Amino acid sequence: MENKTGKYLKYAIGEIALVVIGILIALSINNWNDNRKNRISERELLDNIHRDFVQNKIQFDTVKAINYQNLATLNSKIALFPIERDSAKIVAFQSYPPIQGISYNPYSSSIKSVIYSNSLELIQDEELRKYLVSWEDVLLDYQEEEIALFKFNNEQLEPYWLENADLLDRDQEMIKDLLSSIKTQNMVVARRNRINSIIKAIEEEPIEDHINEIIRLTQPKDQ
Repeated sequence: MENKTGKYLKYAIGEIALVVIGILIALSINNWNDNRKNRISERELLDNIHRDFVQNKIQFDTVKAINYQNLATLNSKIALFPIERDSAKIVAFQSYPPIQGISYNPYSSSIKSVIYSNSLELIQDEELRKYLVSWEDVLLDYQEEEIALFKFNNEQLEPYWLENADLLDRDQEMIKDLLSSIKTQNMVVARRNRINSIIKAIEEEPIEDHINEIIRLTQPKDQ
């Protein structure tokens, strides 16, 4: 009887061990499968963000180049001041290309979908997660300077131009009055200063670094 009891115990222990091993194997397979699905989901998220930010960089570089060009044009115009009413400087002032209005409006839907859908935990790279979480604040900080420029253009510069300029460039006397005015000079200087603030934001604030780092950290490993 003792022999049989011992055999039954060994058999029972063996059965329990097999069941435990089976459960552990099943859990391991399940965990592996879950991890595989998470990595697939993560790669899809990173691909979406990477694609958006490659386009964001192209747009940012365009905005940056145009702002530098606008700044150079306004500095050249300011160098002509003061302009006498019958001065040849009036022709020189008019010869410069018009200032281009442009703003930076990047794709942010891919980042927002990650943050607001609680998908951020799928992204393993801690450095990338920090860049993604801080992107919206960095963008808003930069856009403050653009908003200040557009507010000045809409509320001060455009009304002044509509009231005092001949938009068809037919009334030469009106053009002379406008360009020789101290108020016009101040308007041009104020506009230059606001564009210069945008340039400083481009050069000193972290927005360009964020764009470049998000592109780098979402780059597919085989590229």
